[in-house]
Amino acid sequence: MTEGYIKFHCHWENEEIQVSEEMFLALEKERSSLYKLGLIGMYPDGIGFGNISVRTEGSSFLITGSATGQFAKLDQSHYALVSASNFADNSISCQGLTKASAESLTHAAVYEALPEVGAVVHVHCLRLWEKLLNHYPTTSGEIEYGTPEMAEAVRALAAELAVNDEKIIVMGGHREGILTFGQTLEEATTQIIKIYNRYQND
Repeated sequence: MTEGYIKFHCHWENEEIQVSEEMFLALEKERSSLYKLGLIGMYPDGIGFGNISVRTEGSSFLITGSATGQFAKLDQSHYALVSASNFADNSISCQGLTKASAESLTHAAVYEALPEVGAVVHVHCLRLWEKLLNHYPTTSGEIEYGTPEMAEAVRALAAELAVNDEKIIVMGGHREGILTFGQTLEEATTQIIKIYNRYQND
């Protein structure tokens, strides 16, 4: 595991954000399903993995905060609102009681490529990653996660997907990393759970 691009910049305003109860409950419902399957969680060395986001308005989105993978349940303080992103200088601007992670740029890339997308899910599963690698749209194995190059690669692949394609991107240079997305949180989550179950007995 690498730490990604060390020059990542997070312009963080440490302040409480207002999240509607409906949106928060929807996020927690879908995240809980992913957590129970081990698609979001924490490695033995204490590093958390996986995140989930939902578009709020325009290019802004709400995302689980950095280092929250370890928790079975989150509260509103564990979410951050990403209000702006800049691929050129590898930076985001966010507000909340927790920082948004470097993976926020990858989520931003999908939202920018496809205006109809309302939610993005990023999970880790080595067995599934190995099954899907290069069988689904896959970023170059030379591109590390948390980098502007990864965001650009994801944006390019997302833009090429046809309407009826499964909305799944495998992160070739991010061992275990898989992205799914859809118009709704439920659609984004259902896709990864469906394909996870499909390969369970292979």
